[in-house]
Amino acid sequence: MNLDKPTQARLINIVRRAGQEIVMPSFRQLSAADVDTKSSLTDLVTIADKASEAFITTEIQQAFPGWAIVGEEAVAEDPSTTDKIATAQTCVIIDPIDGTWNYAHGSPEFGLILAVVVKGVTRFGLLYDPVNDDWIYANLGEGAFFQRTAMDEKGKHQTPAQAPLALRLNDTTETDLDKLFGIMSVNSYTGQKKQDFALKASRFVRINNLPSCPAYRQIAQGHFHFSLTYKMLPWDHAAGVLVHTEAGGICRTLENKDYSPSTLDGEMLAAQSEQQWQALAEYFCR
Repeated sequence: MNLDKPTQARLINIVRRAGQEIVMPSFRQLSAADVDTKSSLTDLVTIADKASEAFITTEIQQAFPGWAIVGEEAVAEDPSTTDKIATAQTCVIIDPIDGTWNYAHGSPEFGLILAVVVKGVTRFGLLYDPVNDDWIYANLGEGAFFQRTAMDEKGKHQTPAQAPLALRLNDTTETDLDKLFGIMSVNSYTGQKKQDFALKASRFVRINNLPSCPAYRQIAQGHFHFSLTYKMLPWDHAAGVLVHTEAGGICRTLENKDYSPSTLDGEMLAAQSEQQWQALAEYFCR
């Protein structure tokens, strides 16, 4: 069963408040003491990440006390927390700031992600951009939508006057790899694969490196043809995969396996059509 409109609105409001009241006030205001590293020099956590996750978690616990919650920072403390995704009746997956490296370095390419998983199936996904105070969301089987906000509405938590814009990818998609625009992080790979993928990436017209939230927003709107992600983390993909597929796109692991929010291994390849996905998968797997 999908979420009703009041429940969706409650969740969107919680995420908007976290973005506007916690994340944005610290943007470009962080000191060195406010930023820590986790697994590597590019894997960062800030005081805003922790505060945002704590706020969203508390608000959801109060509004929906029977729901399980899996947040990125909670998983960093206890990796077994991800078990809830497959076992809970209803589980909320949170990325309190997706693209923390960008956020910590003053780049506006970051966002907040929330997904609601019911009996192991993603039913609702939200990709929120706090810089512009707008969001893309999807419900399983009901399509994907872009909610824009006018300049005088931004940051005020009011309901935007504009109706949501339905997202639908063009059925006629490009399969000539030499004409494609893509999103991938070559530097995230290591060794020979890094060299191989750097060479493969040079074939495309343009390659950008974006975090999951802005990446899925971009491909769901048709601004890029594909994305390839080297790591399978539920807070990165559960909402974005739902959004992109509801917009008409294709998302599967590079090994041609269907995605589920409990999938923790593999590389995610998203494309605009089945034909485009097959052409890209064949190219990357050579």
